[in-house]
Amino acid sequence: MMITTTAIAITLAALHGCQAFSTTTPTSIASSRNDLTTSSKTAPAKSSSNVLPLHQNWWPVALVNTLDEHAPNAERLLNKDLVLWFDGVDWRCMDDMCAHRFAPLSEGRVFQSSNDDTNNRRCLSCSYHGWEFDSQGQCTKIPQALDPTKAAKSARVASYPVQIGAGIVWVWPDESSSPFAETVPLPISPMLQQWEKEYPQSAYQREIPYGYELLAENVIDMSHLPFSHHEVLSSRDNGVHLPFKMLSLDEKEKVWEKEISSIYSNATESDKVLPTYQVEIKPGKAQFSDPIFAYNLMGTNEADESSTSHLGFYPPSHIRYHRTPKSGLSSNTELFVCPQSAGKCRVIIFNPFEGGMKKLRRDATKSKKRFEFLSNIGQYLLRKVILKKYMGVENHLLASDVFDGDNIFLAMQGERLAKNRLDYSDYLVPSSADTLSKIFRKWLDLAAEATRRTECKQADNIIEAAVGCSLDGSSPYTAHPQQSRRELLDRYNSHTKSCPICSEALSRLEKRKKILNFVLPTIFGATGASLIASILSASIIESANLPSKVVAKMSTKLFGSCLLMSAFSVLLKSRVEKSIQRFHYVEHTHQD
Repeated sequence: MMITTTAIAITLAALHGCQAFSTTTPTSIASSRNDLTTSSKTAPAKSSSNVLPLHQNWWPVALVNTLDEHAPNAERLLNKDLVLWFDGVDWRCMDDMCAHRFAPLSEGRVFQSSNDDTNNRRCLSCSYHGWEFDSQGQCTKIPQALDPTKAAKSARVASYPVQIGAGIVWVWPDESSSPFAETVPLPISPMLQQWEKEYPQSAYQREIPYGYELLAENVIDMSHLPFSHHEVLSSRDNGVHLPFKMLSLDEKEKVWEKEISSIYSNATESDKVLPTYQVEIKPGKAQFSDPIFAYNLMGTNEADESSTSHLGFYPPSHIRYHRTPKSGLSSNTELFVCPQSAGKCRVIIFNPFEGGMKKLRRDATKSKKRFEFLSNIGQYLLRKVILKKYMGVENHLLASDVFDGDNIFLAMQGERLAKNRLDYSDYLVPSSADTLSKIFRKWLDLAAEATRRTECKQADNIIEAAVGCSLDGSSPYTAHPQQSRRELLDRYNSHTKSCPICSEALSRLEKRKKILNFVLPTIFGATGASLIASILSASIIESANLPSKVVAKMSTKLFGSCLLMSAFSVLLKSRVEKSIQRFHYVEHTHQD
């Protein structure tokens, strides 16, 4: 019997409202492929856990500023080929497959259709035979038909709900549960809501050469920061015990209340999204245990006994670090992960902090107007002069340094897991530092189980993209030759070319290099000529008359000036070339 979309919406709403999964630990995906194969062939059944299927969630697919508004954009989510396109008013998402003969719509065109004179929206046309589709995926024109408009009514391409939040295009990749999508809020913090408006250039996106399952368990693991990111984010000396405490629902509510009470927040109760799982390092311990506090990068994270550190997982895609240092001005690290296919994913990261944002409320603790006035001036200069520059290119280069520190480890970890037929249940995890990593893996198994129990024909492909292996045991980490270090650390193809901030900066640097390449031979020629003139002048200076002596001295000074200019130009060119290299590839070693 067919299940109506209303019934699905009600069922999913009940599932989404639950904050904890079943206490029964499921058998890991990789170690029970035979069971998975059997259950994937059975009739759909109600999930035994309170976890949503993987494809019935909002997923962060891409930053808006990396997409082309005038052409279709090919994307991939959970092994599904999608096309994102802008209809002139809203962003749309459809299957990247024409209803005719399944040609990719991402190779098509976006333009104003002559058939649509009602809402001024553009259509998406397949470049193979010219079929046209509207914003809802409905075909509106088949040029080869006797009646192009009438014939088109029977053709359609699957279309998925889209939201824009924090400058990210979010997609709900399941049509059958789309009514429920409207009831599920995006996991965007009050701080990020404001930060993205003030510093949209700070958003960083990168293609990752390993799977969602490995990246998520990595970024949810605070204990690796002092070692993997030594002298980038922290120091090896700061690697200590992490006394994590799992928070109850009431305790998570208190963390939320603190966030929305900030004078830098304009969030309300209706914006509330609590993490399903959240841990805390208590005041009195955070300043010693949290590696970011202990390292105090750039002097902005000095901590004391009142400082707190929280780490939360918002299924399926969001990990958030929330820290409150000595200053009382909170800072976040917010990561959003998109599983593209098995062994491939994308990450988007923001680093908002209250001290860099405009106050949205009056600070009741400030009594002296003069002090508040000076404080406002200082904060304005910080936002407009310093952070506006730093939160662009320099912030992106720092983020590239961070992910370079993990790429070698995790790609090789995936290869070793697959080659030795191991999975996460074989990990040795004796400390509390692995608390959330273990919970993430258990949640992922439950989400895969819930996905198999749906009527989705692509359930196996969806699970494969999330867990990193197929039902037959094949793995992307062994199916292809191991990537070289240069491929794993490639910044240009994984970030720079699609980032408007970094591509513009790189373009400026390359123009400077061209100018220097043009000017340097001229400067070298002038230096050589002035040297010859200076030598000749020196040979006749004793017997020369006064004008000749003047010319000789001038030649010597000219040579000195040209020599200094040559040295400066060579140094400048070297610095430009090194800066260019940072957008392409930087060798990373953990042995230093």
